[in-house]
Amino acid sequence: MGKMAERLNDMCIRILQLVYINLLWVVFTLLGLVLVGIGPATLAMFTVLRQWIRGNTDIPIFPTFWDTYRKGFKEGAVIGVFYIIVGWILYIDLLYVQSFFLRALLFVVSFAYIVSLCYIFPIIAHYDWKSIVLKVKCSVVFGISYLQYTLLLLIVLALVYFILFMYPGVLTFFGISIGCYIIMWLTNQVFTRIELQAGVQEGKSRLESK
Repeated sequence: MGKMAERLNDMCIRILQLVYINLLWVVFTLLGLVLVGIGPATLAMFTVLRQWIRGNTDIPIFPTFWDTYRKGFKEGAVIGVFYIIVGWILYIDLLYVQSFFLRALLFVVSFAYIVSLCYIFPIIAHYDWKSIVLKVKCSVVFGISYLQYTLLLLIVLALVYFILFMYPGVLTFFGISIGCYIIMWLTNQVFTRIELQAGVQEGKSRLESK
């Protein structure tokens, strides 16, 4: 009974934290006038969520969020604007392109875009790479290489938001943070597998070189 109460308490605390970080995301997105602010705010949210998922549950939320938002503002803004523009172009093309083959190609490109969008901010939060191009490239490569995780991620997101849209009040309080938490959790599984495989390959290389 005590353990159940403790788990329930932890769950309530995590829900409140998700509501809080969702509020921070809204505020800092608006501070950046939405278009410029959405990328840095999303990066800051994923950075906090990554720490929780990897066991650092006691990190100070606001200082971590603000520090990431401030330091990663330029990169986050560039990534955010880039994905908004590309997404808008794909949306317009899908509305007006009539050719079957072009529409089929657009659907393939749109799927790659969605995959990349799911992975790009977790990658930025997880890896200390300098090249934005490399991060965008890996966001597609990781998502396609681990397609089973990606498809599971998209299915889970679809189910969660299908339920949340039936309860607009709940969606308002943590509609963004719950989706980002799911994305960060599943992409973290991919990163862990990649790092384990890289470790195995490195171990084999060392054995072969001896």
